[in-house]
Amino acid sequence: MNNKRNKALMLLVLWAVAFSVSAQNGLNLPYSQFGVGDLKAFYSHPYINSMGGLSYTLRKDNVINNNNPASYAAIDSNSFVFDMGLGFDFITFANEEKSLYDADAALTHIMVGLPLTKRWRSSLGIVPYSEVSYLTAKDLKTLTNGDSLFSKSVFDGTGGITKLYWGHAIKITDNLSVGFNANYLFGKETRAITFEFPDSAYMLNSRKLRETHVSNFTFDFGLQYFCKLNKDYTLGVGLTFSPRMSLNVTDQSVVYTFATSSQMDYARDTIVPLAEYKSVLDMPMIVGGGLSLIRNEKWMVGFDVTYSEWNMPKYTESTEIFGDWNVMDYTKSLRFVLGGEKMGDVMETNYIDRMSFRCGAHFEKGKLKVFDKEMNDFGLHAGMSFPVRKMKSLINVTFQWGVYGMKEVLAKNYFQIGVSLSTSDTWFKKLKYD
Repeated sequence: MNNKRNKALMLLVLWAVAFSVSAQNGLNLPYSQFGVGDLKAFYSHPYINSMGGLSYTLRKDNVINNNNPASYAAIDSNSFVFDMGLGFDFITFANEEKSLYDADAALTHIMVGLPLTKRWRSSLGIVPYSEVSYLTAKDLKTLTNGDSLFSKSVFDGTGGITKLYWGHAIKITDNLSVGFNANYLFGKETRAITFEFPDSAYMLNSRKLRETHVSNFTFDFGLQYFCKLNKDYTLGVGLTFSPRMSLNVTDQSVVYTFATSSQMDYARDTIVPLAEYKSVLDMPMIVGGGLSLIRNEKWMVGFDVTYSEWNMPKYTESTEIFGDWNVMDYTKSLRFVLGGEKMGDVMETNYIDRMSFRCGAHFEKGKLKVFDKEMNDFGLHAGMSFPVRKMKSLINVTFQWGVYGMKEVLAKNYFQIGVSLSTSDTWFKKLKYD
């Protein structure tokens, strides 16, 4: 009993850490100033990421795959599964004139899974959904009464949206399972445009400030079917569907002047008082499908394709304060993933033979459209799992390299190292004594 109490306490502490870590921002992400920010969710899990994001037909009894909720049916009837990961990002932004390097580390996910009945499984988890983190400046010189006046425009944003999900899966037969996720999106994103006059003693600095508060529910659905072709090979089919939804979002804005002293800003006069208004966050319809070929417990290869009405949640904001200054268009998106895994053999005594190795690639067309140019995304992935405690637990490591965008606008070259712990422990089995 004490052991279970200690495990429960550990989980509560980790969940508290998740809420605090998910709110932190470190990278300078210029593209995050558009829409709801830089999307994080799809490639978040290091195990899935090591195969390019291959997930629609992935089912493991000790790895939680929330990209297809039907996969929860693979959780053992006597086990409690805990899954947690970290990501280390190394990014270089470059255009035709200059480049910028940045690095950061953040939590990728915390998930738990457990059986509820013989055929009903459930999972609860928290993952970062989007991030806003940017800081850019533009220097200007203007003529006022014949004098040259130096000014600076600063664009900055912080915050993000976190997704808390509660998923369920029903095993209809040994080969067929269906499931759904109920997702709660929450968070705050702050964007500001600041006009500074560092060389003038008469001009007051001013700032346009907007806070976007998100608190909404969404849903997604999944199906998995596995057909035995012969004694060695199994064909897997996976389908996912996220319906189109319109969500109400609350925005607050204010415009004010301020003075700076000892690197601290002090508000002076309010130009436009604090106002609250409603914006709309449209979630696109997303349809995904995947096929995989599995040879017993030796290897697996699969292919996923995802179609989205437009690439990301469409944020239609009021133009009352900021005006219509966006240069981004929402475009239809197709994402292709090819990946595979060489599985470890639990019966082997050689540790290398018990490890599993994975690789994959992804290409997404229509990632974003900026200045009428499509920002496509391409990446290569690789990873491995280190078994612990006779394969009941895995330490997963992944490496990802990719290119997003183009130098004519802004190219993002990224490299990520992901580490996760996936563990399955027996909690629900009654011990019998003679």
